Amino acid sequence: MTTDALEQRIRVLPESVINQIAAGEVVLRPASVVKELGENAIDAGAFHISFWTERGGKDLIQVSDDGVGMSPIDAELCFERHATSKISSAKDLYHLLTKGFRGEALASIAAVADVHLFTRRHQDMLGTHVHMAFGKKLLVEPYRCAAGTTLTVQKLFYRLPVRRKSLRSDVTEHRHNLQEFFRLAYPHPDRHFRYHHNGVLLFDLPATSLRERILALHPEVQPEDLVPVDETTPFFQVQGFLVLPEATPTQNKDGFLFINQRYIRHAGLQQALMQVYKPFFRGEQRPLYWLFLTIDPSQVDVNVTPSKTEVRLLKEMEIRAMLYSIVRKAVALGRLTPSIDWIEKSTESISSLPTENSIASSANALVQEPRIVETPLSPTVNECMVLYGRYAVLRKEEEVWLIDISRAYQRILYEQYLREIPVSSQGLLFPVHASVSPEQAAKLAELISDLERVGLRVEIREGKEAVLHSIPVGLAPAIGGVLLEEVIRLAGEDLPADWRPRIALNMARYGAPRPPYKLSAEAVDALWNDLMACTDSMRTPTGKPIRFLLTEGLLERLFG
Repeated sequence: MTTDALEQRIRVLPESVINQIAAGEVVLRPASVVKELGENAIDAGAFHISFWTERGGKDLIQVSDDGVGMSPIDAELCFERHATSKISSAKDLYHLLTKGFRGEALASIAAVADVHLFTRRHQDMLGTHVHMAFGKKLLVEPYRCAAGTTLTVQKLFYRLPVRRKSLRSDVTEHRHNLQEFFRLAYPHPDRHFRYHHNGVLLFDLPATSLRERILALHPEVQPEDLVPVDETTPFFQVQGFLVLPEATPTQNKDGFLFINQRYIRHAGLQQALMQVYKPFFRGEQRPLYWLFLTIDPSQVDVNVTPSKTEVRLLKEMEIRAMLYSIVRKAVALGRLTPSIDWIEKSTESISSLPTENSIASSANALVQEPRIVETPLSPTVNECMVLYGRYAVLRKEEEVWLIDISRAYQRILYEQYLREIPVSSQGLLFPVHASVSPEQAAKLAELISDLERVGLRVEIREGKEAVLHSIPVGLAPAIGGVLLEEVIRLAGEDLPADWRPRIALNMARYGAPRPPYKLSAEAVDALWNDLMACTDSMRTPTGKPIRFLLTEGLLERLFG
């Protein structure tokens, strides 16, 4: 036998390398750690679960619970690969009722971070402290600690510079952490959750009903907007709430779908829900719902991806069709049910209906003679007439133009705001306050410096409230509420590239002078010159026409 035939080219990888490869599948970012540790706490039967993060989880992630805890032997074994208390044979994979089962989470986390485990069973006098650092066991010792388990994860990806550099900003990572926290808090309203970030308690969610848990996490949703869903079919049971199309926030991008209390993404089921809402929506708006499906575990395969957020269903087509019918029925009934305010104000509404005389007077107002205001000659414009206080007919040399004055001002101010960034600001005597969701608060925190450049100074308080302190110079204070609403709307989206033009558009739309207009010769001259200096003097930023050239051919077409 030759030497080449004896050469060994296939080797079994060391355990440390295997763990780092597994970590690449399980631990994608700090939010992965939040998810895995939170799921372990729930599987341990904990009632009180507390989260602490610093710098979006890059420096610290800590999860404490009052669950069953672990014995000294289990405390060491839990960091071994595929060591789990959730299953013991292949058959158990088809009857999973726990969130975790792979036994990879703690081994993967310990391979890429510095981890301290403190755990004690309720019947034990002493607990156990295990220190793992980047795949190596550094310390195991008896330790006096509270019953339950506390896991502290520090220096995530510290020895993997490429992975650490690929992480996004602290604010963005914090936003992803909150998403995972919500996905754990929704299906378990019977448990007490707390969430701290950078030493500040952001959420304290005592055990309550599902409805109250949703309202606590979504201040933008009103109680009357929630429509209950509760149906049982031969294949599944579904409970939860959905928001009617007309009450769905325009910036919403996602709904919350759970199977057996596990947050999942399922293209087929989500598409069925979208089909119900699609006739009522425009653009990229998505329905908002919290639906919890209970399905026989033997009919669900959750062992698809390491993140366990994708599932396969044995009766997918049947479940999809039935879920579509259930949600469609709930939306239809919800839209038919009158609100309490409508019932209480029915007499007032009927008494305020327009009378026959008022309708006639309104019709006469529409066909009244135009009020023509003539403006003396100016150096640029030869003649000008203002019709109905809003439209201007200008003669400039041999041309006659019909101009919508309000739209002309919008175009001029829009380009002025974009051109003059950074914009000077003026403080508001009465700052504007608005409630925001945690995701919006995290996104707004990223935008604070950019917003200041366009004249908007926004403060985020406790991750739950946005306060507008200043607006661009020259704008009326009343526009503050409108601008803050637009900023919050942007914070609910994946920030579009055109966010500055969108804010500038609102400044122009609400900052332009209001009709009726009484233009002096100088004002007419300035309006024309400023409009001609715009990049597009024919249309508003939203594409509406600003002016028409009144040619002989146009007039002939008007008169047929």
